[in-house]
Amino acid sequence: MKRAMILATMAFLGLAMAQGRTVNLLWSGAVTGPTSDVGGPYGAGVEDYCRYANEQKLIPNVTLNCTVRDDQYQNPNTQRIFEEALDRAKPAIYLGYSTGAMLQLKPLINEVKMPTIPASAHIGLIDPPNNQYMFLPVSSYSEQVVALMEYINRTTKNAKIALVINPSPFGRAVVDHARRAAQRLGQTIVDVREVGSGNLDNTALLRALDAAGAQFIIHQNVAGPVANILKDAQRLGLNRKIRQMGAVYTGGSDLIRLAGEAAEGFLWASSYYTLDENAPGINLQKQLAQKYNRSADILNSTNYTAGMLAAAIAVEAMRRAGQRFNGRIDNETVYQALIGMNGPNAFKPGFAVSTKAGIEIDFTRSEQTGAEGLRVLEARGGKFVPVTEPFTSALFRQVRNP
Repeated sequence: MKRAMILATMAFLGLAMAQGRTVNLLWSGAVTGPTSDVGGPYGAGVEDYCRYANEQKLIPNVTLNCTVRDDQYQNPNTQRIFEEALDRAKPAIYLGYSTGAMLQLKPLINEVKMPTIPASAHIGLIDPPNNQYMFLPVSSYSEQVVALMEYINRTTKNAKIALVINPSPFGRAVVDHARRAAQRLGQTIVDVREVGSGNLDNTALLRALDAAGAQFIIHQNVAGPVANILKDAQRLGLNRKIRQMGAVYTGGSDLIRLAGEAAEGFLWASSYYTLDENAPGINLQKQLAQKYNRSADILNSTNYTAGMLAAAIAVEAMRRAGQRFNGRIDNETVYQALIGMNGPNAFKPGFAVSTKAGIEIDFTRSEQTGAEGLRVLEARGGKFVPVTEPFTSALFRQVRNP
């Protein structure tokens, strides 16, 4: 009898915790400043999915307090925003952004045991043994780049490749893996150049890469600098000589909008469905963009899709935590919900492709990449169309660790 009363009291307290409770979610990223062409739409995706979650009461008896902060792509700002949140209104989960800031925050995130879903797909964020709490929603930058190198190798043996990367930890994240993959494939990395948003004339760059014998350029950047390079290559007539391609944040409708016809033929590695595909997440994206009066540029951006996916994973983890732990939704229970999001309990919001039938987001304690799969897409007639089925890079798994 006494045990039954204790269990009943615990159940009541659990329900009371959830009844009318507010749970905090924090996102900070580059709404302005460098890489804001990614951060602006990404933050909008987070914000809109949070509004939708509250309106639809996706987490029963809970109001989601979703805070979106502009860190201007400055690591000290990110650190301050995160520390302030820990002191004032500790979030149940943190949605991070830049590679550099996430690497800087990684020890603190582990110390406070904060489950974190970054926009950055740098594989170093989840490399053992110094990670437990970061989860990548989709394939890493390095896997995307290595997958492009494998794609090149299908038709061109002993290819000569130049890497053009963002001048930041985000850009540099792929270089070592690309070098190791090139050795395995018999390819040559002829040059590695860093190019930021302020570089408006790329004539000297393209002439140098041409002189070095580059047949392909692989970009690890955001769309703006890539668009400038594509337009300059077209102006110089090098677009017919050097094939260009890039990882997830280089492409999509943002690149086509900025580069115009110069984007034609660009190859893009991405884990996300496009706006032209009939997928549940994409259909929801269209509905919410219309409902919340988002511009066509925001609606069409894959970065908006990416923000929505991150928020959807966070909200689903909080919902499952409340359900599993009798209304308790905090960083500890949300972490347990994330690592239980696999097999028959995988999450299927319909934003990303997968190589596993019926499974989209699949996390465990040791596997902290969600969507296992990516595609290569090609810009054709003003839109990106898939030229491969979803796949994972076997070579990346061989070169991931030296």
